[in-house]
Amino acid sequence: MEAGNSGRRSQGSKESGAAAAGNRLRVLLAERREYRQRWWAHARRRHGNDISYSGVAQVIALHLWDTGLRADTDRELPRKLRDRVRQALLGSQLTHETITWFLESFEFSAEDAREVWDAFSGSSVIDLKGGGITFTLRNPPVAMIQPQGHRTTALFSRYYISADRSLRRIENSHVIVAVQDGLESFAYSPRDTVTSVESVVGGTFYRFHPSSPGYVGIELRLDRRLTENEYSSLQYATLHRATPDPCVHVRRAARKRIDNVDMRVIFEATAPRRAWWCVWDDYSGPEPVRKVPVGISLDREMHQFIPYMEQAVVGFQWEW
Repeated sequence: MEAGNSGRRSQGSKESGAAAAGNRLRVLLAERREYRQRWWAHARRRHGNDISYSGVAQVIALHLWDTGLRADTDRELPRKLRDRVRQALLGSQLTHETITWFLESFEFSAEDAREVWDAFSGSSVIDLKGGGITFTLRNPPVAMIQPQGHRTTALFSRYYISADRSLRRIENSHVIVAVQDGLESFAYSPRDTVTSVESVVGGTFYRFHPSSPGYVGIELRLDRRLTENEYSSLQYATLHRATPDPCVHVRRAARKRIDNVDMRVIFEATAPRRAWWCVWDDYSGPEPVRKVPVGISLDREMHQFIPYMEQAVVGFQWEW
């Protein structure tokens, strides 16, 4: 695999990423027969190859009703979604949540979904040939603080490294689906440098739990109780205390499969001399089993997208 350059990530490039992703969505919805048939069936007015915003909005509304993301009593939902669909396909306003709605409502293939995510976030710094990372763990993972009653269909993590070279903040955004009835909480075990949990959307911070040495359990209570196959969006941030030694890596572990994993590291003051995208065989193992050089953008950011991971630990490592 060859390393690439993630390029400059200024505000202008982020806007062009939204435009590129919107354009890719538009092309796929117009040219892929299986996607086109879905919105065409709900189009009020049909003008040649022009996409019907109302037809697309209806397809997304049906998905949101079916998955419980929106109440099925909200019969005005398609109308409310129409402007959001229009702005997304024009690339003027596009979010992670909106992209996820498109991909799941129209059941995009893994290859098509990867094209959209790459357009939105910028091409992955490493060409992974469209593959995921699975079953790299050689040692038992960190103990779960409660049984996992969900699977993750999209995960976006942003790691902020402060001027004193410490991990200051992690922002996470999940799309989860219940795998059994009665799902009421979400839990995981990050490093024990966590001091607080804030900015929770889709749930409420409930409590810390004891976990394996070096880790702490975090439990969030969801806004609503999910039945099997119901979806929910969850966003939260963790704040971290400074450590005596500078931060030289960030990792994301997956026990069960996680789809559409997007990781970004933002250095707020000084960028490291060199960095790598890595795969580990242990939650706490010092040396990665796979290590590929990556570029750092002029905005002092590193980025990687992978379509899925399972029983694996991935992340970035760097030298100051």
